[in-house]
Amino acid sequence: MKWHELTWPEFERVDKTVAVLPVGVVEAHGPHLPLGTDTLMAIYIAEKAAEQTGALLMPPLWYGYTYVLDKFPGTISISQETLYRLLREIFMEVARNGVRYLVVVNGHGGNVDALRAAARDAAKASDLIIVVVNWWIDLAKEARRRVLETPEGHAAEDETSEVLAAYPHLVKEVPRDADEWVEMRYAVYGREVSRVVYTKAVQGYPSKASQAKGEAILREAVEELARLINDLKRGRLPIEKKG
Repeated sequence: MKWHELTWPEFERVDKTVAVLPVGVVEAHGPHLPLGTDTLMAIYIAEKAAEQTGALLMPPLWYGYTYVLDKFPGTISISQETLYRLLREIFMEVARNGVRYLVVVNGHGGNVDALRAAARDAAKASDLIIVVVNWWIDLAKEARRRVLETPEGHAAEDETSEVLAAYPHLVKEVPRDADEWVEMRYAVYGREVSRVVYTKAVQGYPSKASQAKGEAILREAVEELARLINDLKRGRLPIEKKG
């Protein structure tokens, strides 16, 4: 069920136990992937899991914060402060509308800090329970270990495979010189650093990508997200007590 397609009387009657919010960014992803990759992948996984579980799917949030890729044409970055305030207000509105659990499917690393802060503050100010899933980190770990040949990165083997599986019509031919891998010993910040690290908006080896690899990752990711949603519907939090 899509939140934005319901009338208000339908919304009043619908099961609001769990809502799912896809979040991403619009930023450069090499010469071969669409600018909306992070949001598109969050939408794909959230939609598939919501369909399987009957969860309430929210309209996606396309805009986020990026630090090193704003030099590339087409990238849209909003400030951390703006992102935090926007997320917190969305969370509070979700709570006001009677949702019990909100699962945020995040597709972009630059959003993590604002997401965590907004979730903490909104949860403190309401009865809403928010689960933030950074899907490329939290989901399909076994599938990634099984099928990937090179390190995960940006517009790399992993992301390129995933978009090939979900949106093959949006993937351009990978240039032969697209592969690029840079390592840093420390967390280093500065304009010069971004020029060195991302010369093609790639960090990794997209030449190793395949649709089959992406299908394996996405299948496992959707299964795990659906399992989380079903657990929340039964009142089970993703928390394990040990010792």
